[in-house]
Amino acid sequence: MNAELLWSVFKSLDPLLFFIPVIWVTFIVSRIVPLNQFGLVPREARGVIGVLSMPLLHEDFKHLMSNTVPLVLLLALLFRTEAGATTVAILSQVGGGVLLWLVGRRANHIGASLMVFALTGFHIANGLVQANIATVGIALLVAALYGSTFLTSINPWKKGSSWDGHLCGFIAGVGVAVFFASDYYAKLFPAS
Repeated sequence: MNAELLWSVFKSLDPLLFFIPVIWVTFIVSRIVPLNQFGLVPREARGVIGVLSMPLLHEDFKHLMSNTVPLVLLLALLFRTEAGATTVAILSQVGGGVLLWLVGRRANHIGASLMVFALTGFHIANGLVQANIATVGIALLVAALYGSTFLTSINPWKKGSSWDGHLCGFIAGVGVAVFFASDYYAKLFPAS
């Protein structure tokens, strides 16, 4: 296979396909370099970088695995949406991250669980808007199987959990789905 053909195949891949490997490489590097200090810290200037970096950072292997499995399922489901998968993932993460930065409790928030809950919220809301029961069912199943039950993951009394990050992610995901279903989105990005 020539290099030009290989490069064209690589360029045609959705950037989201590289997200999970990047999380894993970041985790390995973070065992040597203290990267977890770059998490999201609400209402602190140094914490703004966490809006984008927090899904790449994980405390330990258990934390990484507990985010990887649901993330793979939700990202795979995302490729079936009419909106661009990468656009939905970025808007959901940024929206949830900004909301967490504004209203979250003071802590160093790390991990991809905000994105997991954002994609769960997106799939549930998007499935309801499009009357796609299969999408809603899969998203609810992932939410139920993720860590503990979905409701206890957004419970403020659960120790060691970024419940506020989970809740902000879920709200952002629902907001992104509503935005994509709105007339405003259709006016901004008319179908070709």
